Parts: sequence; C-alpha cells; structure tokens
Amino acid sequence: MKEDKFDFIVIGAGHHGLSMAGYLAQGGFKTLLLERRHEMGGGLSTEEVTQPGFYHNLHSNFHGLIPFMPCYTDFELEKSGVHYYHPEANLGMPLKDGRALVLYSDEIKSYESLEKFSKKDADAYARFKSSISDHMDELLTYVYSPPTKANEDGSHRLLTNLYGEEILHQSPYDWVKSYFENPHVQALCLFHMAIAGFDVTQKGMAKAGIGYLGFATNWQLCRGGSHFLAHAMGGYFLRQGGFLEENAPVKKIILDGKRAAGVETADGQKFYADKAVISAIDAHQTLLDFLPKDALASELREKVSKLDYGTGDSLFAVHLALKEAPQYTSAAYNPDINRTFNLNIGYETPEDVAEHFVETRAGEVPKVPRLNCSINTLFDPTQAPEGFHTGLIWQFAPYNIEGKGPEHWNKIKYDFAKECIKVWSTYAPNLADSVIDFYPYTPLDIGEKMVNMRNGGFHCASVMPSQLQSLRPTAELSGYKTPVEGLYMCGSCMHAHGGITGSPSYAALQVIADDFGIRDKLKIGNKFWEKSGAKK
Repeated sequence: MKEDKFDFIVIGAGHHGLSMAGYLAQGGFKTLLLERRHEMGGGLSTEEVTQPGFYHNLHSNFHGLIPFMPCYTDFELEKSGVHYYHPEANLGMPLKDGRALVLYSDEIKSYESLEKFSKKDADAYARFKSSISDHMDELLTYVYSPPTKANEDGSHRLLTNLYGEEILHQSPYDWVKSYFENPHVQALCLFHMAIAGFDVTQKGMAKAGIGYLGFATNWQLCRGGSHFLAHAMGGYFLRQGGFLEENAPVKKIILDGKRAAGVETADGQKFYADKAVISAIDAHQTLLDFLPKDALASELREKVSKLDYGTGDSLFAVHLALKEAPQYTSAAYNPDINRTFNLNIGYETPEDVAEHFVETRAGEVPKVPRLNCSINTLFDPTQAPEGFHTGLIWQFAPYNIEGKGPEHWNKIKYDFAKECIKVWSTYAPNLADSVIDFYPYTPLDIGEKMVNMRNGGFHCASVMPSQLQSLRPTAELSGYKTPVEGLYMCGSCMHAHGGITGSPSYAALQVIADDFGIRDKLKIGNKFWEKSGAKK
C-alpha cells in the first residue's frame, strides 16, 4: 500500500522544492515531494530540442551563486558528480567598431580590459568590486535570510553608506550613468543588471541591480547540462529516505478546519501532512487554485490575483545546433571574446538596453534584436557531438503582443528567430553558415511548459519595487507563512526571487525550523556568512 501520511509535503520539484525537501529529509522527517511534470528540476531543464546529441538548457543556464548556494555544500553535491566550469573570460561584448570589452574572473585582467575604454571606469569598477567583496557576508546574509525589517534596514544602511541615499530611489539605468563614464562600460554593466530579470529603467531598483552586478564574472556552467544539478539534488533527497511522486499535479490543498492537512492530486490520491504543506510554486496556484475561496480574506485574494507576472523577466529564446563556434571580427582586438561565456550582443549603449524595456512594456516585439548569448560547448564539450557546438540566444520580449495576444508568437517565432541569428552573425560572420538547426522558444511556450512561470516570467512573480523584499509577493505573505495554518511558501515568488540560488527555500526553511522547534535537526547556521553574522 502506498504511503499517505508524512511529516511534511512539498509541492513542486524545482530546485527550491528539491532543496527544501532535501533538508527536511536530511533532518529525519518523513517528507513527500510532489511534481506535476514527468521529471523533477523545474527550470533546471536540459533537452535535445534541435538534433540528437545536442543538449540545450531551456531555462536556467548561467549559475552565479553556486559557490554560496547552501544545499550545494550541505548536500555534498560534488560527491554526486556535479561539476561547474567557471570560464575566465566570463562576461563580455563585441562591438561593431571592431573592439571588444571582456570582464574576467581575474580582476586584474578585468581592470586592464576596462582601462582600454576608460581608466576612470576601470578604477570605479575596481572600487565597486572591492566594496562588494568587503561586505560579502552581509550581502549573503540578506539574500539567504527572511526579509525582516531589521534585515531590510541593514541592507539599506550598507548600500547608502557605500553609494549614498539616492541609491534607494534610482533606477539601475540612472546609477550606471552616474557611476561610469564610457557608454560601452555603462552598457555592459546595465546589460548584466538587466539579465537579472527586471526592468532596469524602474526607479527604486538600483539597489537590486547593484547587488546583482556585484556577482559579475562569477557565472558558471553545470557540466552535462543544468538538469544534472536537479538529478543530484533529487538523488540526495531519495538517499535521505524522501518520497518522490512525479506526474502528480496537485488538485487542491486539503484543509482540516483552518489548517492545511494535506493535498489531493488530480488522479484523486490524497496525502496527509502532520506538520506542514510547503509550496515551492507560484502564489496564484497555491492560494487561488488549490484553496477554497473562503480560506483567505477577500482582500488578500484580490492582492494575489493582481500580482504582476512577466514584467522584465519574460524571454524569447533560440537554441542552435552548430557546426562550429562563432568567430568574432572583434577577436582581432581581443582574442578572448571568442571564448567569453556570457555575451552581450548588440547592447552597445545604455540607451540600447533601455529601449528594449520600453518596447516590452508596450507589448512590442523588439524592432532591433539585441541578445544575451552563449556557446556552452566551448567549456563543456559533452553538450554536443564531438566537434560540434550548441548556441543559446535570449532576447527580452513581451508575453502578450499588443493587439495580437500571446498566441501570435506561434506565427512569428521562426521569422523572429532568424532575425536574432542574423544580428549575431553581424558580429560573427561565420555563424550564419554554421547553423545546422534551431529551435525557437517563446514566452508563450515557457508559460505553457512551466506553469508557475506565469506570462513566461522566470521569477514566478515580477521583480519590481511593489513586489520586492518585504513586499514579495505581498506584505502579508513575505514571511513565507500564509494565513492558513500549516501552509508555507518557498518558491521563486518569494524573497529573494528567482534564479538558481536556493535563497527562498533556505530562508523559508529557517522560518519552518523555528515554528516547529527543529532548528537543531537541520543544517542551519553553519555557513560562513551565518557564523560571521552571529559573531557580529
């Protein structure tokens, strides 16, 4: 007979669900993890969508916080075969004038690269990276802790001490323009903030952008594809005695009075939780789809129904099977551009970046594609047949095309993909003849495949001032507890938003540990920033 009684039930086997379930199972608690799809991993998805043997990361590709992600070390994932490549030429942009700007994992090389464009900016960037490094423990404490008033006030004090009071009110665009002088340096830094997945023209978002820029040049690539990380996390959970049910979409959360007592899946199976039900998916499904209307106050239901999704974090993608890697004309200026991991193609000024957010807010498909690109096989040749390569294009794009709806993507996606490839080819002329096959992947496709990425938004709730920090996703829900007793949330819709960070799940774990008095059974408090914070 199938087990149906557990201590904890976790909904959603993306990386946050895997992290939460893994910690609870590690602590000796009987834990069930439910996944709607046929495989765990969520955004850690690697598939052969072009040709056999070409492996493409459909969602998450660039992993910047892996060295700090709590479960990476606590689950000893490297013993399960997880390996990350950290390319030295980490972030860069070729220019139409034949030059190239590259930032390196080696800060001295970054300085030398920036100095060719502006000595003042090279000095400013070095000061910036030094200030972030000096306060790394404080920044990580904020990222991996609940967004309490004390934590939020502390992060604001730190940023205002470093960059002035105006940082709390500026847009990333404003800050970059004020901090650097060269337009190409400004563009690369603003591009890096933009790929965090929020509108860089929004006032009040500079503080988030600065935190993200602080981890520039830390981009890493998972060997074998991003899904390998999910496999390792899932394997750890199962070895700890956890229970996994795939192909198990949740139909409703079972209530016992006003308490969350379990879940019922679409096929009628019922599972019960003695302690808590924990949702690692979006707020809309959790609170509006899975609960009866009278479980929440009407005011909160209204707030959840009006949450913004897909602003700044909806993407159009093209996945390519290639005969050879791109060779950039600007390699004559700096050969390292041919081996740069995270590439800005076409955003040559900060105005170029801002223009795309104006277009996407208006529901317009970008008139001039400008791209975030990568050739993963330069660093991990296992992701393509020997001698061949994969290519990745991401382009900011609206989910809902003005006047035509999201379904219009199905009509234009192949033509728009060709336009994106054409733009990349203007910087690397050999690319056009290198394409064997390509696969367009639209915001509509993303929202249909990953249903918690509503409107194609990978943060599962837009990152904006009204949905940030102690307001994420709403003020009432920001502490990871819902008004329903025994129901918690730990997915990317919570602080500190999406990306492969393990942040919301680890912060939620702390709240759950304190509520149930089980902190001593869990690996909490052993991270270097937690030890530093305890000493302070």
